Amino acid sequence: MIKTISYSQVEILKDIINLHNNGDTFELDPTYSKGNFYKEIEQPTYKFDLFPQNEGVKKASAESLPIADGTISSICFDPPFIAGHTKDKPTGVIGERFHGFRYIPDLWDWYVKCLQEFERILVKNGLLVFKCQDTVSSGRQWWSHVFIINEAQKKGFYCKDIFVLLAKNRLIGHNHKRQKHARKYHSYFLVFEKKGKA
Repeated sequence: MIKTISYSQVEILKDIINLHNNGDTFELDPTYSKGNFYKEIEQPTYKFDLFPQNEGVKKASAESLPIADGTISSICFDPPFIAGHTKDKPTGVIGERFHGFRYIPDLWDWYVKCLQEFERILVKNGLLVFKCQDTVSSGRQWWSHVFIINEAQKKGFYCKDIFVLLAKNRLIGHNHKRQKHARKYHSYFLVFEKKGKA
C-alpha cells in the first residue's frame, strides 16, 4: 500500500516512480546538487546545476535548460525553499548555492519561470515532481505548496498526487525563541502531469 506520508525521502521517490512513472527513474534533474536523491534509486539521464559539483552534471539554470521542446518524459525538481540576502551576499549554504533570493516573492517568481520551462520541455502527459516546503518569512506564512499548485495549473499541469515527507527533528535557529507559528516538520512532493493549457 502506497501512503501519502513517510519519514523516508527515498520511500516517497520510489513510490512516485512506481505509481506514476511506470517504474522508471526520472529522466531529468535540473537542480542535481550532489545527487542525494539518487543514492538508492537510478541516476537521471540529464543532470544540471547552477554550480555543478559532480562529474557528469552540466551547468545550467533550471529556468533555461539546453533541452529541445517536448522531449523530456519526467523531471524531478528540488529547488530552494527559503530566501535571505544581506547587503553583500546571499545568506546560508542554500542561499549561496542558488546565488540567493532576497525575498520569498523573488523565489516564487523563479518557480513560475521554472514551471514555464518545464512545460516547454516535457512531452504531453509528462511527469513533474516538485519538492517544496512552506515557510515563515518576515513574520508571515508563505504557503509555497498552494502557490505552486495554482501556478502549475495555469501552465497546463494537473496535480495528480501529493506526498508529505515528515521530519522527526528540525534545527532551531537563533530567531525562534519567540514562537508565533507552529514549527513545520514536513515538506511536500507535488506530482504533476502536463495536460496542456486550457
